[in-house]
Amino acid sequence: MRFEFPGSLVHIMARGLDGKKIFLDIDDRQVFLTILTREITQCGYRCLAWCLQSNHYHLFLRTNENPMSSLMRPLNSGYARWFNDKHNRRGYLFQDRFKSVLCQDQGYARQLIRYIHLNPIRSGEVVSLKELRVWPWCGHGYLLNAPRANGCLFQDHLETLRRFGNTPENAVQSYVTFLEQGIHKGCSGTAGQLPDEAVFEISGSHKGWPAVIGDAEFAKEAMQRHEVSTWRKHRQVDYKNALESIAVDISKSCGVSYDQLFEKGRQDKRSKARETFCYRAHHEEKIPFVAIARFLGTTITPVVFLARHGKERTGVKNR
Repeated sequence: MRFEFPGSLVHIMARGLDGKKIFLDIDDRQVFLTILTREITQCGYRCLAWCLQSNHYHLFLRTNENPMSSLMRPLNSGYARWFNDKHNRRGYLFQDRFKSVLCQDQGYARQLIRYIHLNPIRSGEVVSLKELRVWPWCGHGYLLNAPRANGCLFQDHLETLRRFGNTPENAVQSYVTFLEQGIHKGCSGTAGQLPDEAVFEISGSHKGWPAVIGDAEFAKEAMQRHEVSTWRKHRQVDYKNALESIAVDISKSCGVSYDQLFEKGRQDKRSKARETFCYRAHHEEKIPFVAIARFLGTTITPVVFLARHGKERTGVKNR
């Protein structure tokens, strides 16, 4: 189980089976980045931070309506096939499925960016920030415009740095200072260490828990959304019939035709009917956004928007 909502910030981790190395040489890491570039471009995610260690990797991503599996399945399976062929081995490369932690924006995102980019210092693979700047296997160098830094083809430079300042120069300086502050009293073993509650959530994700890093209100909302996404009133094969029944009801009660529910636009009566339909289908009948979007012939984002407005108009809170 995992938290997975469109537009979320997620910290993704994958480890080698039994702690074994997944990158044995430079070519391995470069091929992994090539596959990552292809797949992240295909699914349209934004990458804020990343790091490749010898036996695991970290990605910090902004998702969209595409499920995380649309990136992770071809990334891990494609790389594992290449690795096995090259190194003449068989069997699984990664330990179970990838792990993910939902992250609140604001200061929590900054902490995770630092945590991921200081990973090589914590592990001892890199000894200083000066050396990290030219280390090619994490996103730190690209943020500083280091020569020949990896990341230019898939890492979102602006999406990351905007959390540290209003101008590029201020953002870079603030980012570097923030990393320096993360190396407590010169102790590299705790560089970028996260608060205890965040460490607990990351540890829980490795045990299969749905994990979240953020304040109490953010965690509560995530749990509520997760409950809706996992507790359904209808089987998947019945979604179409259930949605048709809801559409008939809504069109009658709102005074619009059935066909008008499928028309986009801001006509008051029709837009309110669409909002009510999306709210009822998702929040009351527990039908996932992707099924509602498919039924209406649109994408997930406007359905989420319509359902939210429908919920606000009904005055329902924390449901």
